[in-house]
Amino acid sequence: MPVKRHFLSKRETKEYKQLLDAFGIIIESRTLEIEENDHVIIYDGSIPILVKYQDRWLPTLNIMKYKDFPRVVIDQGAYDGIRNGANLYSAGVKDVIGTLRKGSTCIIEDLSGKEVGSATIESDEDEIRNKKKGSYLRVYELYK
Repeated sequence: MPVKRHFLSKRETKEYKQLLDAFGIIIESRTLEIEENDHVIIYDGSIPILVKYQDRWLPTLNIMKYKDFPRVVIDQGAYDGIRNGANLYSAGVKDVIGTLRKGSTCIIEDLSGKEVGSATIESDEDEIRNKKKGSYLRVYELYK
């Protein structure tokens, strides 16, 4: 299946830049591209910056790692689980770096410090830090 990728109009580019600004991400590019396949991704040149997940635009790991986004460090068992499609539950979180805000996004790291994905924060920070049963993060981007 061929990749359907095209440049956004100036109006669309302005809208996506405003969305990025809401995440605290400023880009200098005047042209953005969109790729629409089984997933939808916005690119700044060759760098994916936004991904559409469950009808919501979220920043990609590629753009978040250059900004001050919170990070969660997970153990191998949690990584194996999310690699198989599971949500990331607080029991697998070994450390939190930064402040987690319910409804926002974070970077997922393994114990070696390698960035392995991105997630939306679905529970309050104190529940995640204190390993409360049922608290979790929803993984929307995973690198192997």
